[in-house]
Amino acid sequence: MTGRKKGGLLLILVLGLYLLLSGCSSDLLPWARDISQVKLVRTMALDVGDEDLIQVTLSGGLQRQGQGNSDTIPLLLSKQGLTVFGSVQALQTESDGYVEMGHLSDCVIGEALAREGIEGLADFLERDFSMRLGTRLFLLSGDTGESALRLTASKTTALADRLEAVSRNRTYGGKGWSFTVRAYLAETEDNGVALLPVLELADNPDYDPEGQGEQPKKEIHLTGLACLTDQKLTGALTGEESRGASLLSGWDQLDRFQVELPNGTVAGVRLVLCQRRWEPEFDETGRLTAVTARLEVQGELNELTGWADLTDTAVLEALEQGFLSQVAGLAQAALDRGQGDGADFLHIRRQLVYQCPAHSTQLLAHWEDWFPTVELRATAEGRVERSYDVDLPMREGA
Repeated sequence: MTGRKKGGLLLILVLGLYLLLSGCSSDLLPWARDISQVKLVRTMALDVGDEDLIQVTLSGGLQRQGQGNSDTIPLLLSKQGLTVFGSVQALQTESDGYVEMGHLSDCVIGEALAREGIEGLADFLERDFSMRLGTRLFLLSGDTGESALRLTASKTTALADRLEAVSRNRTYGGKGWSFTVRAYLAETEDNGVALLPVLELADNPDYDPEGQGEQPKKEIHLTGLACLTDQKLTGALTGEESRGASLLSGWDQLDRFQVELPNGTVAGVRLVLCQRRWEPEFDETGRLTAVTARLEVQGELNELTGWADLTDTAVLEALEQGFLSQVAGLAQAALDRGQGDGADFLHIRRQLVYQCPAHSTQLLAHWEDWFPTVELRATAEGRVERSYDVDLPMREGA
């Protein structure tokens, strides 16, 4: 076939394809969409709406403008509906473009809605194809999620940035942030109990009403953990209980302790490693009688407020025992709180079932009866390391 014939045949094929496509219904072809009209959402807030409705508020990240133009605060969209799904769909009419939820990184739940129950949220996040199971979940104490999005927004920051920092800083050296949709669904499916981190709003000391929106009116802080039973908020853990639950669950390897030595000197010790194992005890009938949470920890001496001879064995023992006693005390506080509330938020049953297959049938059948009376203990073993002799000043070049 000559080159002229080949060219003619190619032209005929191209014209035929053009005529074929031009005769197709527009419904069969993809819709043209300008990418600039797509609004990427990073944070979602859920609250109680009017007359038993659910209020959904969505926010994007910082909106950067072109050269010569000032930045604007993050996009904020809000709508109410009978369901989370209905509210999200109604929000599509509130923007000049398409609201894309596939990049959602955080979901903040208002306290009032959490007390009523968040079954709808869990169902929506699990079923909707655009939702990510890695989305982080938070509870907002004493306020609404919409307030958190609105009051923490400025030209220089968005709530999503602050929540990213919270989750990253609290897991430095640990196993990563575990308070996600995936973890929440798994824990709720296990025994109906789950823990979520609690946030609080606080006044921003740098806020300037005349500052043209450069600083947000409120700051947001992580204060601890809260327990949800059957997808309803049942109560917040104290600071000690929250720290103990984090240690026992392996979520938070970063913690600090202050140990007073016999001579009154206070030592600052940082926890750098914590490994936990459960040691169950059964009687001759196979009944669970006790469970020991044994923590193996390592600390680093970071500061001394006074003088201490760290070459003295007695001083070192006092330092380590004080550190280990505090670690065990935090863990014991979490165990006591869970048992007192009848809420196995540490999922001890699940871990014992995997660890003791010979007793799994009895554990599954009798756990509800055994849990309130079984003896729960926490112990800590380990040592405190020193990076250098803190009794001596640092020499130049040392």
